[in-house]
Amino acid sequence: MGILLILMSVSCSVLLANLLKYGEANRLAILNVLTINYVVAFGSALLLNFRSGLPLLPDFPLWFWLFCAFIGFIFIANFFLFSRSVHQNGLGVSIAAMRMSLLVPVLLSMGFYGEDLTPAKAAGILLVFGALYLLISGRVKLSLTQIGSAGLLLLIFLFSGTADASLKIFEEEMSAVASEAHLMSAIFFFALLIGIGVSLQKGDLQRLSRREVMLGAGVGIPNLFSSVFLIQAFAYFDASVVYAVVNMLVVAGGALAGYFYWKDDISRKELTGIALAIVAILLLVVF
Repeated sequence: MGILLILMSVSCSVLLANLLKYGEANRLAILNVLTINYVVAFGSALLLNFRSGLPLLPDFPLWFWLFCAFIGFIFIANFFLFSRSVHQNGLGVSIAAMRMSLLVPVLLSMGFYGEDLTPAKAAGILLVFGALYLLISGRVKLSLTQIGSAGLLLLIFLFSGTADASLKIFEEEMSAVASEAHLMSAIFFFALLIGIGVSLQKGDLQRLSRREVMLGAGVGIPNLFSSVFLIQAFAYFDASVVYAVVNMLVVAGGALAGYFYWKDDISRKELTGIALAIVAILLLVVF
């Protein structure tokens, strides 16, 4: 059962990335898609809170709401950048850059929470930087938008790492104040507000199409259940094993889907970078 949960989480993550690439390829307003995604995610999180008997609007301190607002911005901005990156850089390269971002919470744990730097983690850190170099070095000259292709890869690495680090900060500093369900509800709520605000300012929300609504709902479901299945897998395996296996399979699955379905161009240098990313994930999380 544990293996099945891991495979379902991986499938949801790879499906999510493919749906975002589909939206970009068909010139849909991705911000509208992401806004509808957070309507689904926020509504589902509220439902889970209600079924668990948790209060829907707890009296949290102001700093908790400000923290969630900042992370909500990071969440929706990161998804927006990721959708652009899978369109420009391909699925496998973009997923590899995103999944290596677990380096950020690892460094946070060592710098602020006293986690030891083992030889394996030191090797993993070096491999992350080597993999990033291989993934972006061939794309520095590309500038298809205001943010170049290499810049998109670096930004999703940093934004994803910040999102991952926020969960570590919550675990260490805030878990006595709020539950994880409340944290995710608040983050989804602020991401939704930001998406609505920016879409209204750009005028995109007024031209919301049926395809964008359907795709947004489609994105919201795997977005939610990738995390649900991941958490459920913790009952069967250590968290370090689950994170390593899920991240490695998502990187491999994204590369295969990009190459065989979307016909993405992947150079030998980038293939080497993806392989290094998989090894780095294993070293950072398991050992």
